[in-house]
Amino acid sequence: MARTKAISDEAVLAAAATVMFAKGPSEFTLADVAKAAGIAPATLMQRFGDKHGLTVAAIDQDNRSFDRFLAELPGEVGAEAVIGIFAGMFPNVGEDVAGFADQLLWLRQDMRDPDLNRLARERFGKLRAAVAQRMPLLPIPADEAATLVEAQWQGVLVQWGIFRQGRLADFVTASLRAWFELIER
Repeated sequence: MARTKAISDEAVLAAAATVMFAKGPSEFTLADVAKAAGIAPATLMQRFGDKHGLTVAAIDQDNRSFDRFLAELPGEVGAEAVIGIFAGMFPNVGEDVAGFADQLLWLRQDMRDPDLNRLARERFGKLRAAVAQRMPLLPIPADEAATLVEAQWQGVLVQWGIFRQGRLADFVTASLRAWFELIER
């Protein structure tokens, strides 16, 4: 008879995501995750196979959380609605550039690993669709505008990390407002 899981996969994956995103893709270990989740490393391997399997499962679960974030967004249309989506994606980043910069290591993984790349494409595809639904009337199609404003946002994240001007959400908001002012001319 199979034993009942004392700690659900969802709880283990939430602990894994916390550890993974805090330490980075190369620095976290199965032992780190097991300790945070309150289980043995062997249990992680039984459930997820290896570090890669755990990583993919944790990011897949994080994507489902992101889906809920998108589903709970207000349905308003307009520049401020779009700006609110992007400004709200990193609400807890104040001036912690080092912690935020560590997240760029995951971007590298997303580009190199086919499984993580697939998950990243799914996530950003859903983000673009949510943004396109909220785009104000512009001289270009909403899906094209969503792609361009996402590119602006991605660049703003890097700029904030380099220039370190205030809180990330404020920096994103100011930059995207300027983008909309420019495109609406």
